[in-house]
Formats: sequence, C-alpha cells, structure tokens
Amino acid sequence: MIRSPLGLRLPPNQPLREQILEAAKLGAKGIVLDAIGDIAPDRLSESGRRDLRNLLRTAEMSMIALHLPTRRPFDTLDQLDDRIRRADAAFALAYELGARLVLARVGAVPPESDTPRREALLGALRELSQRADHRGIRLVIETGMESGEELRAVLDSLNTPGLAASINPAGFLQNRIDPVAATTVLGEWVAHAYASDATSSAAIVVSNPRGFGFPPGALDWEAYLGALEEIEYRGFLTIWPEPSLPIGPQFTALANRLKRF
Repeated sequence: MIRSPLGLRLPPNQPLREQILEAAKLGAKGIVLDAIGDIAPDRLSESGRRDLRNLLRTAEMSMIALHLPTRRPFDTLDQLDDRIRRADAAFALAYELGARLVLARVGAVPPESDTPRREALLGALRELSQRADHRGIRLVIETGMESGEELRAVLDSLNTPGLAASINPAGFLQNRIDPVAATTVLGEWVAHAYASDATSSAAIVVSNPRGFGFPPGALDWEAYLGALEEIEYRGFLTIWPEPSLPIGPQFTALANRLKRF
C-alpha cells in the first residue's frame, strides 16, 4: 500500500474556492497552485493571503507547493535579475501560505560544451537556492527535460539544501526517459512527485523507455511506486489532471488505481 497522501494540481484562472472545496470532497489532502493570475505574488493582497490560509484550514487541506511559471529558462543572462526577483516573491508567498516547496521549470541543463549557457544556469541556480533557503523554501526543479543522471550531477555539484527535484513521469516519458530509473538515480534529491503518465498527450509518438509491453506514454506504476518506496519518499503524490477534461473523474480514476498498490 502506498504511504504518500494524494494531492491535486489545480488549473489556474478558475474559481479557487470552488476548486479547493471540490478537491477536498474528492479526497485530496493537498494542492499545488500556479503563482499567476489572482495568485501571483504581486496581486494577492494580505487579506487575500489570510483568506486563502483560512480556506485551506477549513477544508483540512495542505498547501503542497506553488508552481512558478517561467516564460524563459534561467540559462541566459537577459532579464535574469527580473526572473530571480519574481522567483524570490514566489518563495515568500509560498512560505506565507504554508508551503515549503516552489516548483519551476528552470530549462534544460546545457551540455558542458556550451559553457556560457551552462554557467548562466548554474549561477542562477546558486542565487535562487540561496534565496529559497533564506525564505525557508526549496526550489524544486521540474524534471523531464534531461535524464536523472544529468540533473543529479548538477544538484550534487551545487550541493545546497535550497534545491530539490520533482519527479514528473509524463515529462520523462515524452522525452523517452525511464521515470523509474530517474527516480532511483535522483534519490534523496526528490522532494515532490507526480502521479501521472502521458497516455493522454497528443505529443506521444516515441516508444516507451520501459520496452516491449508498455504502450507509448504508459507508466509502469508498480515499478514507479516501488522506486519511490526504495528512496524512502514520503511526500505527496500529486495528480496533475488534463485541464481540458473534468478533474473529478480523472482524480477518482487514478486514486482507485493507486489503491491497488
């Protein structure tokens, strides 16, 4: 039986109160919100933050993490200071709302041969990790764009408590990377994990990295959950539903599937 509570990543720009109450009725124990629209750090007022904390408390819901949308990666110095300031504001907001994680896609790790971009990314991650740690937050890198070995090498080289990794099986599968192997490799760096596959993605055209017997985009659930158990992951398993489809049936279907393990 899985030991992780189930969370739900809510789609942005929809009535938040109704979504949180629905998530609670579905059985979710925590939520992930995007820091945009009314939840953007520069738009959510002090009273709005207080009301959101009260709503979460009333619904007996944890704030798992904030997701920081990024239009541009952190591997270029162009307007980097502005992106770092936005991230720092998200760190502060996450802490106020009771979360200790901020999820972000920082961009693919450039190869060592591309020195300028790689140094720009590593420098930005150093700065972001320091700011996150100062706020009592971890910046959690959304995986899927590179292998577990590549991301682990970066995290090991920086070796800071302000950074971590979020396992996104769907992202791995879309890039023909085995999410089970990546989870095992990243090990203690994993601070967040999704319960999702890529079977509903129209972009899936590659073969499954798990080999024969697994359709494109399908996750080996038993092996994935076993890998999380192996690395002693005890955080939330966050269901990330397809936003174009009703959330309730998607959450219930995955929750029922996970009950078998």
